[in-house]
Amino acid sequence: MFNRCFLFRRKILLKENIIDRFNRNPLLFLLLIGLLIRIIAALFSKGFLTLDDHFNFVVDADMIARGFPLPHDYKDSPLYPYFGAMIMTIGRALGNSSPDIEMLTIRLVQGMLSLFVIYFVYKILESKTDKNLASIGGLMATTLFIIPIMAVHQFEEALCQIPLLASIWILQKQEKQNLFNPASIIGSGMLMGIAMILRFPMISFVGIFAIGLLFQKSTRRYFFAFSIGILLVASAQAVMNIFINGEFGYSFYGNFGWIFQNPDDLFHTSGYPAGPPWRYLLTLIAIFIPPFSILFLYSTFRGGRTFSLIGISTLSFFIAHSIIANKQERFLLPIIPVLIILGVAGLSKIKEWFIKKNLLKVYRGLWIYFWVLNSGLLALTLFHYGKKDRIEPFVYIQSQHNATGIIIVQYDYEFLVPSYYLGNPTLPLFWFFERKNFNEEFQEVTVSKATINYIVFYGDSIEQDRITFEKAFGKRLTLEKEISPSLGDWIAHYFNPKYNRIKTASVFSVR
Repeated sequence: MFNRCFLFRRKILLKENIIDRFNRNPLLFLLLIGLLIRIIAALFSKGFLTLDDHFNFVVDADMIARGFPLPHDYKDSPLYPYFGAMIMTIGRALGNSSPDIEMLTIRLVQGMLSLFVIYFVYKILESKTDKNLASIGGLMATTLFIIPIMAVHQFEEALCQIPLLASIWILQKQEKQNLFNPASIIGSGMLMGIAMILRFPMISFVGIFAIGLLFQKSTRRYFFAFSIGILLVASAQAVMNIFINGEFGYSFYGNFGWIFQNPDDLFHTSGYPAGPPWRYLLTLIAIFIPPFSILFLYSTFRGGRTFSLIGISTLSFFIAHSIIANKQERFLLPIIPVLIILGVAGLSKIKEWFIKKNLLKVYRGLWIYFWVLNSGLLALTLFHYGKKDRIEPFVYIQSQHNATGIIIVQYDYEFLVPSYYLGNPTLPLFWFFERKNFNEEFQEVTVSKATINYIVFYGDSIEQDRITFEKAFGKRLTLEKEISPSLGDWIAHYFNPKYNRIKTASVFSVR
């Protein structure tokens, strides 16, 4: 009996000690938790989530690392692909030849950088609310299920969160202390400009934020210095376009020129999923987990009274993106941290209403519900291997270090192949798309005189196709590895089969 009481008391003291340490330095605890979560995400959330995740970053970075220039029609900022190329170049100089390890390194670095999101969310909230609300906001920025996985993957929408929040924090410190340090204000503007060129549609946030400085008495004097900072970055981007595209300001023409030349294109999709204007509202409701999300999103309007400049800029961004026909969930990533800031800042008034109506248990229940469901979703995303069926066959082949030529059979449907994971851009690759064209497509292999020693089949019924290839080669095909889609890919396919197709991949060696 005495031992039980002793152990029980010891557990209570340990719990109180942890809580006491957290209360003394909540930011440190949040950063440590965030670090652990992002390391797990980097280790296990492999692959890519969208085509842009891989083909708009990894391919470009690999091309730069191999000494090739970006294409002349490249309209985005070169900052991100050069950042990736730098990591690749260092790894290769140290002797790494595995693209899989290369991508792990990039995910780890991006995960470390995303800790700044937690830091700035906490600091921005702490400066205008209190430590308790700052801790809640920091915890949401640390653990909201969509943030860690997006942070470690190759999304410019996630990377631009860092300079955006840093800019807001610097400006807010100047305002709070009633200071006017031109260098700090220009630096804040430059960070905001970097956020914009990393993700050009951020102009709908940046433009309103800069203009909004004029309409607040406490920030009016910052406008010109802040604008100079933005213009410095925009000018640097325009000059870089001369070397990449041969035209000053090509990125700005490429990203915004069409709006003035063909405004009707705003309402027509260009390769991305389409959706009605209210699609993004439903997306936000899903991200913050309904029905809690209804309460939280309402709280963002309350929080907009505390952070009025952030609030109006976020609303501008949201409306602009809702109008445009192209819609993908990741396009909202830049404003997720600022929505957390706004939502948490408005919680005090929301909680007061619940207390006034004797509904405090309901309020607490909604939070418990949110944290429980979010924890489950977080666990799912941390271990999600995106497009595993497309990547893992090439990771396996690369690990054998003996590939001389590969045939990729896509009879059921065609898709872009992440051949980067083979680690050899000169390796002969051949695609077979239709069974009726087999003889013609096989003739290309014969003419090339390439030595094919691997065939990757995509589909569930491949026995007859295997026999066809064995007869054509006069050799036996041996199954080396069969790769099924990941659980996350199955779930994505279930909810949206049109844009998330999945197949089992089978890797055969030709002997």
